[in-house]
Amino acid sequence: MSNELPETVSSRQLMEEAEQTLRAIQYGTVDAFVVEEPEGHRVYTLEGSDLPYSTLVEKMQQGAAMLDARGCVVYCNLSLAQLLGVPRETVIGRLLLDFVAAEDRPAYQRLLQENQTESNEGEIRLLLADGSLVPTNFSFSLLSRDKSATGVLITDLTSQKQQMEFAQRLQSMQDEERRRLARELHDSVGQNLAALGMNIAIVHAQSHKLDSLGARAVSENAHLVEQVSREIRTISHLLHPPLLDIAGLASALRWYADGFSERSNIKVDLEIPSDFGRLPDEVEIAIFRIVQECLTNIHRHSGSTTATIRLHQEGDRLTVQVQDSGKGIPLEKQHELIESGRGGVGFAGMRERLRRLGGTLEIQSNGSGTVVNATLKVA
Repeated sequence: MSNELPETVSSRQLMEEAEQTLRAIQYGTVDAFVVEEPEGHRVYTLEGSDLPYSTLVEKMQQGAAMLDARGCVVYCNLSLAQLLGVPRETVIGRLLLDFVAAEDRPAYQRLLQENQTESNEGEIRLLLADGSLVPTNFSFSLLSRDKSATGVLITDLTSQKQQMEFAQRLQSMQDEERRRLARELHDSVGQNLAALGMNIAIVHAQSHKLDSLGARAVSENAHLVEQVSREIRTISHLLHPPLLDIAGLASALRWYADGFSERSNIKVDLEIPSDFGRLPDEVEIAIFRIVQECLTNIHRHSGSTTATIRLHQEGDRLTVQVQDSGKGIPLEKQHELIESGRGGVGFAGMRERLRRLGGTLEIQSNGSGTVVNATLKVA
């Protein structure tokens, strides 16, 4: 018969039960566990549970984990373990911080602390088993009223980053190709048309030697060459306005607004501060393309007879606003443009240009017109 006191036996049994529970949690062999809270008992489901929530979390493509008050992992789904490249049982019981890139740990700690007041999210790099770093998005949410349990969803951003980098390279290639085409039209086609015009002028000077039909043909050809030359010059400047490189954004926008008004019969008011200076090349071309796309949309879709372009700089933030007084954008179309990220190549291009520059795009529209606001950092 054992001589152990009843209190000692009870403590040893509780310790054994606790160790068994931890092993069960670590190896994923339990459905759920109960945590005693001030308001009562709360049940947390784990893998293998028949409850729909547990099944959903386990089958998610996103990584999912539950952390205790110290930030230790008490549960993670299979997707997170696979993303980390380690067995699931080696994740349970460790600080999630251990799997975060050293440079991103302060940001992780800040997000975890801020989660005590409200749900939040941020971009954090994970340190994988092979030593590589993976860009991810951490989304934190409290799971208990006493803030002792936190849920975190971890989304692998690798594919998204690759797509963004591809879009950036593609846009840069498009800008360079526009520059090349503009130069070719001006230097090659433009010069050939100029030579053709001079030859026709020589023939025109001798047109009195021709019959009336031949003289009229020479005169018409001279007008056609002049018209084609103007159109080629306009196309060349629209592809890449030389004023943008020579004189800067303000001059290029004035030139474009005047030409747009003449072609479309839409009155354009341009509000640019008198002391508006030069900006980095990438910023100037981005703003010019955004204004170009907005005015094109006004001409095609709005039915407005007026448009206003405003540039306002405050500190290192520049706001570009394009406003019309047309029929507005239908609500379902606004949803596509703002929330789903769809809405056509033009808006996608504007959004991508701004994203590269750390900027944002906002669209407000009703039956009285549309306002597009682009904000970006210029310092």
